[in-house]
Amino acid sequence: MGDSETCRIVFVDLDGTLWDHEDVSQMKPPFRKIGEGVITDSHGSILRVREDMLRILSILREEGVLLSTLSWNDPDIALQALQELGLRDLFHYHAIEFHPRKDLMAEKALAFFASRHGCKDFKIVYIDDRDIHFKDFKERYPGTCFIMAWKDFAGFEEGLEKVKKCL
Repeated sequence: MGDSETCRIVFVDLDGTLWDHEDVSQMKPPFRKIGEGVITDSHGSILRVREDMLRILSILREEGVLLSTLSWNDPDIALQALQELGLRDLFHYHAIEFHPRKDLMAEKALAFFASRHGCKDFKIVYIDDRDIHFKDFKERYPGTCFIMAWKDFAGFEEGLEKVKKCL
């Protein structure tokens, strides 16, 4: 990427957005893959990847969009789940911390992208199934395009179209 290039970044929440489980931090590793996009923990709790979201992210990555997780979770547990699902390397950066300030997590990710990819400016899309973190995020990054997963779009085509309009 050129030194003056605006980088396109998509931040994606995990719980309820990338996968159906509402709190991966409550799961008990080790994880075991039991099907394509499905894992279980040591207590039998099941987590399923939302295929529409995975397809959206895969296409965006192929088109040169930089992807980062953005999740209030235990990073060790969340990263183990991503690894077992084979999704850890889908993302260029993992912003997973055990606190609710996603704007602060994003700051670290953007510093990484600026350093690693030479980004001078950013077009940011933030996809989450809830809007509780968006106020702080929008105050820090006012140009962010927020997309509420499964409310602002219902499936793959509509979701991909919404993200592309923002980028």
